[in-house]
Amino acid sequence: MIEVKNEVGEILLSGVVGDGWDENPITQKEVGKALKSFGNSPVTIRINSPGGSADEGIGIYNTILSHGGEVTTINDSLAASAASIIFLAGSKRLMADGSRLMIHRALGFAFGNQNELRKYLAALESYDRSLVDIYSKYMSESKEDIEALLSAETWYEADAAIDAGLATGRVENGNKRKKPSNQMDAARSNLQRLAMAKFSQHLTRDK
Repeated sequence: MIEVKNEVGEILLSGVVGDGWDENPITQKEVGKALKSFGNSPVTIRINSPGGSADEGIGIYNTILSHGGEVTTINDSLAASAASIIFLAGSKRLMADGSRLMIHRALGFAFGNQNELRKYLAALESYDRSLVDIYSKYMSESKEDIEALLSAETWYEADAAIDAGLATGRVENGNKRKKPSNQMDAARSNLQRLAMAKFSQHLTRDK
């Protein structure tokens, strides 16, 4: 669902990203229409979504980036999968109390012979590279480390998302918590998350 609140300068994105998943999906076309109603004025985009289509999410991300005014994105509760990409389009990216963000590898379903399955695997690998390219614009980890975080299906609560660079602040009773100035603490937190992701891969790897 997409709800435009011109009187307060907000767009609400709630539900699944992409056609075919929901009766009122979040789509690039409708987000583009909503943004046009604000001209070049600043706009706040509030998000509560489990994600959906990677293609649609990336399209919405680029549509938001092209908006003429400043965009603030707020994760009201959940910005998972494709919705986490949409969240990144804000120049200010705020996490509400109790909100969570999740990143993972591209998912899909395939049926066919070995040639068709190999083609599908290659397509999923291409999607993953695209996702890593976007996340790497905001996160300090290497692309290889980000890929490990995607493999582990990594969840971030508010402060962890800020420390990782995915969010720029936290909405807390009207106050905003900015990214900590102590970069050593942030780096230590990132390393701990990466170690957990790699350990998770080790546990699930075929023996």
